[in-house]
Amino acid sequence: MHVWRDRLDRWLTPLARRCRMSPNAITFTALALSLLAALLFAAASARPPLFLVAMVVVVASGLADAFDGIVARVQSKESRYGDFLDHFADRVSDVALAIGWMVGSGVRASFVIAAVVTIMLNGYIGTQIEATWRERTYDTVGRGEFVLALIVFPIVSFILASNGWASIAAGSLTIAEWLTAAMSAFALLGIAQRLALAARLERTR
Repeated sequence: MHVWRDRLDRWLTPLARRCRMSPNAITFTALALSLLAALLFAAASARPPLFLVAMVVVVASGLADAFDGIVARVQSKESRYGDFLDHFADRVSDVALAIGWMVGSGVRASFVIAAVVTIMLNGYIGTQIEATWRERTYDTVGRGEFVLALIVFPIVSFILASNGWASIAAGSLTIAEWLTAAMSAFALLGIAQRLALAARLERTR
């Protein structure tokens, strides 16, 4: 996803130079959009089209999340508080979006808990690597992939719910639960990659 991050940087830089909102205000806007999307996901079990509405809001939130850092950089408004705020908002957004989508898709509580734990650990380790070694990397499975999943998964949830297939099970798991398991697996992969990165940084620093 780092390739797309670089492209977004190029595309949004001209707009960032003219933006009058502060980077922190944009961060709060991105967080508010994520919380709205989470609520829409949770309500979508009764109204399936809300899955698609929430997906659009997730995209808007993701763009805003990328935009705050670009504005801070091009307008020379970078700050340690802003960086802290951005990481905090990302963690809240990740948990809220994951819970919202899983609740709206009827995923069992045990799967919800497992997914939230792995997503949080993956995000925490990435933040801790940056705090310890001042190294920010986008080569591991991270938030970009998580946001991409929350663009693709709602489409699947909408199709299942709209056609009455949400309760169809394969190997005792619904399709949404299989998707949740895949999300947890990718988070575990990200954790393993980041642990390996931490070990490599320790050897080379």
